[in-house]
Amino acid sequence: MDLSEVIDAYLVESDELLREMESILLRTESSLPNDEDLNAIFRAVHTIKGTAGMFGYETTVSFTHVVENLLDELRSHLIPFQPILTELLLKAKDHLSFLVSEETKGKIKNEKITFGQSILDEMKPFLQSSSGAPETNRENKENQIGNQEESNTNELKKSGTNPGVGKKITETTSYLISFRPNQNVFSQGLDPISFIGYLKKIGTILSLKTIDQFLPDPIEFDPENCYLGFEINFSSKENLETVQNVFNFIEADCFLHIYPPGFSVEDLVDLSNQLPEEEIYLGNVWKEIQILDDNLFLTYLEEIKSRKTGIPSPSSLVSQTNQKEESESIAKNQNADQIKDSHKSSTIKVDSKRIDNLINRVGELVVSCANMNQLIGDSDDSNLQESSLIVMRLLNEVREISLKLRMVPIGESFQKYSRIVRDLGKELKKDIRLITEGDETELDRNIVEKLSDPLTHLVRNACDHGLELPEERKKNGKDHQGTVKLTAYHEAGNVIIEVSDDGNGISKEKVWNKGIEKGIVFGEMPDSDEEVYKLLFHPGFSTASQITNVSGRGVGLDVVYKNIESLRGSISIKSIPNQGSRFILRLPLTLAIIEGFLVAVGKSHFIIPMEMVLECLHFSDDHKTDSNQFFALRGNLIPFLRLRDYYPCDVDSEQPRENIVIVRNGDKKAGIVVEKLLGEYQTVIKPMGSVFRHVKGVSGSSILGDGNVALIIDVPSLFERTITVENQKFYSHRG
Repeated sequence: MDLSEVIDAYLVESDELLREMESILLRTESSLPNDEDLNAIFRAVHTIKGTAGMFGYETTVSFTHVVENLLDELRSHLIPFQPILTELLLKAKDHLSFLVSEETKGKIKNEKITFGQSILDEMKPFLQSSSGAPETNRENKENQIGNQEESNTNELKKSGTNPGVGKKITETTSYLISFRPNQNVFSQGLDPISFIGYLKKIGTILSLKTIDQFLPDPIEFDPENCYLGFEINFSSKENLETVQNVFNFIEADCFLHIYPPGFSVEDLVDLSNQLPEEEIYLGNVWKEIQILDDNLFLTYLEEIKSRKTGIPSPSSLVSQTNQKEESESIAKNQNADQIKDSHKSSTIKVDSKRIDNLINRVGELVVSCANMNQLIGDSDDSNLQESSLIVMRLLNEVREISLKLRMVPIGESFQKYSRIVRDLGKELKKDIRLITEGDETELDRNIVEKLSDPLTHLVRNACDHGLELPEERKKNGKDHQGTVKLTAYHEAGNVIIEVSDDGNGISKEKVWNKGIEKGIVFGEMPDSDEEVYKLLFHPGFSTASQITNVSGRGVGLDVVYKNIESLRGSISIKSIPNQGSRFILRLPLTLAIIEGFLVAVGKSHFIIPMEMVLECLHFSDDHKTDSNQFFALRGNLIPFLRLRDYYPCDVDSEQPRENIVIVRNGDKKAGIVVEKLLGEYQTVIKPMGSVFRHVKGVSGSSILGDGNVALIIDVPSLFERTITVENQKFYSHRG
């Protein structure tokens, strides 16, 4: 039986719960948690424990059991919340995250189990049950559990079922669980018995009746189908929500109804109308599992007869006034809940691979439609041309919608850096505050995932190299608390992410001298800050005076540069001495489809990202100012390059008429000289093969409508290559 999809869902849900838990715990460092916070943390651990138990992950269950006990006593106010518990619960959260991830792969190593036990040992002094707590506190706890029946009755009222007014209440103090798995449940990778087995971990199964009325004849029997149902008399001190959580993963593949203690005979009649079996048969089943005694069984039969004949049974003649008041109260509460729920947006979870497949198919459709438009454009049929325009417009809308499916807010990624900054502050003995802005800025999910390592390096770099110690900050007239800031915003079709700090800034002289020492550069320091700061991205380059656990080995910014480059992005640095530094990441919105500007040189085609194109002009040698590569544009000198000089292109038989495309990269402009301007083109990005992956100036390729391949120009990389060539010429002339 394949459980991979269910286990994947367990991993995703656990990750979300643990991230929420960490976020709440970090807030407790500035203010004490309220009841809602403690309940949320408890629910997170409890849910993970329940699901892990269903899969038989005993190491995770045993660890979370002790953590759950501590959280239960905290939320019940049996013990006070202390600041030291924040650190302890964060350690528990980290270890639980490890267990959730690793136990799905196999058995946990003994040393990791021992490490987890050491965390639990630190918790024991805080637990009432292990510290000789006064008996009165324990009695209070038992009283709280003992009042569970009243709580469950309230939960029934909230859901619109009132067993208490004018109804014959069953005397059972246990749950009734009606469980009917769908016939195809095995094909979904689910085993109903495992869910029933897990009930034993939170209570006792008093009696169980297997419903086999729908077993087929042996000839028609299919061993891959489930034909059984279950009626369960279950005793537990847990509340209704906890019992329901046991069936979370199978809820969509079964009929499930759970009545907590205190349900009425009328409720059983209502349930019998929803189940596929006959009412009399179900009554006998409930009598067999001791839900109904002889008297209540007769009442049950009277109620069925009453509903079929319309004649009220003796047990149903109750005070109508009280019942009406109760109904009005319930209706009022339900209306309030409906109004509240109407403001919530509904969401569904979809496997990201399905979205990727959808976007790939839309991309292929874009290519096919572009080819069709080229063919239709050569015809004289105006109706056909009009229809193709409508199809293209609709396709553009589908493309936009499909791309938005993969867009996620960057704020979810920013959240984890709160913990990183906190831990680094303690390790480096610095008081650091993290500020995030633009959390709602959306970016392609694939880019967000690949941004994790670069942003981590930059944040660690800001905390270690950027910010000073509190004593040094006070001497410089600064606040003792340093600030690291993460900012995200949209600009010209790109997403800009800035990592800044208010520390020392970067010393240009120190960087340049280190570059000379390593033999990377020589001569006088250039005026351009950008040229100096680029040295920081060289492998093994570091200005740190000593190597620490955090940084100093010269591998951080090199990794950042390569990762950002692989995302078709760029990175730049701005710094002011004694005021701080800013690392600016410029990234595309998506890695799938872009709006491009199609150009040609000879018989070769190239695509320039449309958001970088400013204007196109006719070009001739008369426009050149001198022997250098500069173009006069309305009184400004713009550097330019010819694509033919950088890429081998087949020569066209016609005499080329050159044009220049003015492009922008950040706050800089440059020109690209081409021969043909072919207009806008929706481009499906295809990755380059491994042989060409490291070619500078090319970020990918695209298949045109006629089957030809066009290279997508990586403008930032091309800029950098041009500047390097010009600098080499400049230094050679000076030499």
